[in-house]
Amino acid sequence: MKLDVEIITIDTDPWALLAKLAKVKFRANEIHEIPGTDTLNIDNGMNDLRAKISDDAIEFWIRYKRDEMKYEQAILDFCRENSLTLRFNPLKSN
Repeated sequence: MKLDVEIITIDTDPWALLAKLAKVKFRANEIHEIPGTDTLNIDNGMNDLRAKISDDAIEFWIRYKRDEMKYEQAILDFCRENSLTLRFNPLKSN
């Protein structure tokens, strides 16, 4: 399920930003591409949260609906702590 929040990545390196988010909020030492998909594992192998770098944003997908608020809150906190721009309620393409 796609989350309703995206991080805008204009003027910033999305890979570096995702690596920092993964380390700070999800205790992951690095991010990994998931073979056969265009998504990235950012939650230390748990595979409950995935990210996708697309154009000017980082999109997020979760495995379980019950975790939606938890992950959105972690992403919002990270953006607030790092003065990042968010986009809410983007068009869903999942």
